[in-house]
Amino acid sequence: MADNENTEKSGGGGFFAGLLLGGTLGALLALLYAPHKGDDTRGLIKQKADDYSDLAKTKAADLSDTAKLKAMEISDQASDTVASAKAKAAETADTVKAKANEAADTAKSAANDLSARATDKADTAKEGAQSFVDKGKALVDDQKASVTDAVNAGKQAAREKKAELEASVNTDDTTPSAG
Repeated sequence: MADNENTEKSGGGGFFAGLLLGGTLGALLALLYAPHKGDDTRGLIKQKADDYSDLAKTKAADLSDTAKLKAMEISDQASDTVASAKAKAAETADTVKAKANEAADTAKSAANDLSARATDKADTAKEGAQSFVDKGKALVDDQKASVTDAVNAGKQAAREKKAELEASVNTDDTTPSAG
């Protein structure tokens, strides 16, 4: 279709020029070889020149009108194309914006999930550490009680031994000496 339009555009002007030139040359040759008087021939040439001049003006006006119509069609097509491109660009921009917002929301959600899991792990670690500390305190308290019991038992044993030794010393004092 584009080739056909190009042929019409380029062939229209060339055809018109060829038609005008051929017609003019044919008329001149016919007049030159025609058996008329000089005045008649000049009058006939002037008449034909006027006819062809009017024809050329008419064809030029028609060609100008056709060119204006084609220019308006091309302008309308260009406007439609620009409007379509703008609409597609706006649609694409909206799509990109929506996808960016969706990606941002997904990233926020993932960050919130990760934060929640980290908080849970930190709480679990804190609870485990507290449990370990509590068990350590209980062990220390048990050892402290055992040591305290052992010290008290040692003190009691020392008191008993002291009393036994004192009793033994006292019994030796009350026994007559052999000496």
